[in-house]
Amino acid sequence: MTLPELKKKLKNIKALGFVKTHRKGDTGIGKTLEDLLGIKENNIPLPDIGEIAELKAYRRSASSMLTLFTLEPQPKGGDRDRILLDNFGYSKRDNGRSKELHSTLSCKRYNNQELKLKVEKDKVRVVGKGRRLNIYWDMQDLQKKFEAKLPALVYALADCKEVRGVEHFHFNQAFFLEGFDFEHFKSLVKKDAIVVDFRMFYRPSGSVRNHGTGFRVKIKQLYNCFDTKVELI
Repeated sequence: MTLPELKKKLKNIKALGFVKTHRKGDTGIGKTLEDLLGIKENNIPLPDIGEIAELKAYRRSASSMLTLFTLEPQPKGGDRDRILLDNFGYSKRDNGRSKELHSTLSCKRYNNQELKLKVEKDKVRVVGKGRRLNIYWDMQDLQKKFEAKLPALVYALADCKEVRGVEHFHFNQAFFLEGFDFEHFKSLVKKDAIVVDFRMFYRPSGSVRNHGTGFRVKIKQLYNCFDTKVELI
């Protein structure tokens, strides 16, 4: 499928108005659009631009967040996680862990563990209240991870309504997106539209278990992470 062919298909889908979901539940919107486009998976080969774009369909009313990618901060190594656990971790009586840190960091204010994010020219840094930390992500690492996870995206939005208890979608806006825009990324971090989740704990042996540090974005702001934006409908 070429990009012009995709654009034509999406315009025809828009003209259908509200269509009945092809599957119940949260995944119904993606399944419905895949079926209407005639694709078996959520990847769309676009040979005319040399890309395979991932299809992402969202309800316009959605206020939730999605995980962009997971990426551990610098410096590498176990000492970084131990510093975070020793200084900002907490204990729960019901799980027997000596310390754990499940914590969401944003830019505007410190969280309950007294951690927040700070945006610099070429970095996103972790800041601890009253403590000096040298923990950060640099622009090159963020760009590399972002473009590996989301090299190209077809981003579709739909209005939703229920008809006799069955969800219906009207797909009426879509974009082709590619490339990483670090300036927009930083702006979204500053606005708390992108947050970071730490998920780690000490094992009984004393070693650290890290489930991966996730960057999450508000669904409606995903569009703004990309450098190239082509309106399809």
